Amino acid sequence: APSKPEDAILLFWSKFQYGQLLGAYVSSARGSKVKSDYMIDDRLSMLTKSPVKFIASVRKVRKLIKKEKIELVHVHSTIAGILMVIYKMMYHDGIPVVFTPHAYFSEVDRGRLKNILLISIERFMNRFFEKVIHVSREEESYALDNDLVASSKSVVVSNGVSKPTIKKKEHSGIVFINVARCSFQKNPQLFIKIATKLISCVPNSKFIWVGDGPLLDECRKRVTQSGVNKKIEFVGYSDNPYEYLAQSDVFFSTARYEGLPFSVLEALSFSMPVMLTNIIGHKELVEGNGFLIDKNDMNWGGFVKNVQNIISNSQSMAEASHKLYIRKFSVEKMVSGIESLYESEFYNQVSHLEFRTK
Repeated sequence: APSKPEDAILLFWSKFQYGQLLGAYVSSARGSKVKSDYMIDDRLSMLTKSPVKFIASVRKVRKLIKKEKIELVHVHSTIAGILMVIYKMMYHDGIPVVFTPHAYFSEVDRGRLKNILLISIERFMNRFFEKVIHVSREEESYALDNDLVASSKSVVVSNGVSKPTIKKKEHSGIVFINVARCSFQKNPQLFIKIATKLISCVPNSKFIWVGDGPLLDECRKRVTQSGVNKKIEFVGYSDNPYEYLAQSDVFFSTARYEGLPFSVLEALSFSMPVMLTNIIGHKELVEGNGFLIDKNDMNWGGFVKNVQNIISNSQSMAEASHKLYIRKFSVEKMVSGIESLYESEFYNQVSHLEFRTK
């Protein structure tokens, strides 16, 4: 399966105790080592631009479920969730569906009317899922506090990542890095704003953003026009971001909202201190290994002191990051949690069902 299954539909067949992965219908493998045998489609998020293609994809999932006698579907992120809601409304299929939102769109204030609309849509969607996996305690608290999902349906399984396969590399200066899509959610404009100020306070610093997205060209143009493009670099897409992580010192995320970001977990696995915006999905990732950024009330003097504290205590904070990763966010812990859910909630349910679809 994709290591970062954003917008993914995972289709299972209950041959073994907790199911066998039959296929993944994803927005983009994004460099992940996904076996071609498992890949159904690699363009799911693009389908929202064409209602006709989106409905065609629903029908394709329908055919796969019928042909392969699929008994459990696990969908990741909103696009895949919407697809399965439409599937259930079109075909009235009682197949169990597990949903992992990886952050709710309504977490960000978008204005009163949009907030009401998004919350209503998210409540409506969650009615179609047997279980909703939240990837952090904060995400679950948000969902329950806003009545997005019934407590009986909600479960927390933290995201997890594998141990790095490459070692940290020596390099000059202090490198701050973010690995993320260059999009509204990840807020690269704030990254540029803070980095531009910090390069004068930390002269031997460099800032790197790894990832493509709709705002990439705009951000490259902005740093070039400001004359800081040699100190602030937007490298674009990389099929091996670990090479950049191995040559960096501090992970710096300016995201507006998150579930529990894989990129920060990978930074923890590389024993990197962190600077993260104070949002849902980030708070659980700071325990003596960095600091949270209040983007709405930033005290610049205090911010610089926090950065200097990371630089002065980099070794102890690096150790704190690694300990946090080992204790909470290994891929083994994540897989174990998901397997336990499948076994306890669905195995008896699906293994004795006759095939439901006509």
